[in-house]
Amino acid sequence: MSARGQGFASRHVLVVGYGLTGRAAAAFFARRGIVFSVSEARALASEDEAWLAAHAAAVEQGGHSEQLLADVDSVLVSPGVPADAPLLVAAARRDIPVWSELDLAAAAAGDRRIIAVTGTNGKSTTVSLLGELLTGAGVCNVVAGNIGIPFLDVIDRPEPWDVAILEVSSFQLEQSRWFHPHVGALLNLTPNHLDRHGSMAAYTAAKLRLFAHQTPSDTAILPADLASTLDHGRGRLVVYDRPLPDLPRGSDEVGEVRRLNLAAAVTACREVVPGFDAATRHVDELRAVLYLPHRQQPAGDVRGVRLINDSKATSPAATIAAVRSTPGPVVVLLGGRSKRGGYDELAACLSRASVRGVITFGEARDELAGCLSRAGVAHAVVADLAAAVAAGLDLARPGDALLLSPACSSFDAFRSYEERGVAFGRIVRGLPGFTPPVADS
Repeated sequence: MSARGQGFASRHVLVVGYGLTGRAAAAFFARRGIVFSVSEARALASEDEAWLAAHAAAVEQGGHSEQLLADVDSVLVSPGVPADAPLLVAAARRDIPVWSELDLAAAAAGDRRIIAVTGTNGKSTTVSLLGELLTGAGVCNVVAGNIGIPFLDVIDRPEPWDVAILEVSSFQLEQSRWFHPHVGALLNLTPNHLDRHGSMAAYTAAKLRLFAHQTPSDTAILPADLASTLDHGRGRLVVYDRPLPDLPRGSDEVGEVRRLNLAAAVTACREVVPGFDAATRHVDELRAVLYLPHRQQPAGDVRGVRLINDSKATSPAATIAAVRSTPGPVVVLLGGRSKRGGYDELAACLSRASVRGVITFGEARDELAGCLSRAGVAHAVVADLAAAVAAGLDLARPGDALLLSPACSSFDAFRSYEERGVAFGRIVRGLPGFTPPVADS
């Protein structure tokens, strides 16, 4: 395998972490006859144990020890494992190279083109739009990455593809040594994941690794305000928002946030398809990817109160965007595991918006309540999501919106934002007076 000057060759690989990425890596190595072992911090599911017993050289679960490093010459790390994890520090001390999934999959992709999209908000929508727009332009593509399909899982698909469209996170980029997209897009940048990165400067540095290995023949796409302040590397700079490119017809109807997602997607399409004309499409054709599940998704109605599922809003900036996009009055449900930054700005936004009140829940409820108190925002504090829904509906009046837009990760009580969004839907569907959204009727 080669990846634009970088190669992957290993006698024995240690896969650290056995979630989506770890499973994809193990299957990738098994298909190629590459010897691998697995280290997983949690207990493995029985089906994973059975598969690994048949394919892996060695397996440990319930913690990461250094003992498996004795017989390996490279490490493949899952995004959820922080760079300062003792096992990775030990690997570095022994001069064992640590690869990210992005590095490995890009090497395996060969000469096929890669578009990578990152940013604090809008990544999933933008890569989904890119997939739809390029398919409409006759370009065979796959959408993968942090959107929920590991890049390694699509490398060996029997269906041919020419372009990989990747949603990439700060966790993935932080780990990458050589990842090199032909087109890289940074959508926006606001405080997020400070619990992992420690500071806004470190979070920014992780995001900018998107451009670190680009050459002048590659393209770096940014909004104008970031293009003027951040180092985008050696790629050719293209600004996507000043002015906006020609967008699909009817784009004025979708709101500012989604127009910016469209603008970034159209700009990236132009780098792949010369003369790409977005005006041949109408936003109605793109509605399924413009309104992805758990992203400002209508969830029904209870006694005249509109329910909105925005569980994907795992950062303060995403919640600010959702509040600005939701006609008021609105009752906002905030809570989960803290991101350790941006909540004072969110509280200030809520103090100026048409917000009837805020309910905080989960692990971060008291931290959030403190920020809201300082900003003079009316709020109540409850234990969990079910209690938050009940308290929010008690506060809301007919014509209001009840907006689940947590501004926090889900990991205090749920395995993912999707699971949290599904739980929200289950809770509201069980309430007296619930009416499903029109599309579900």
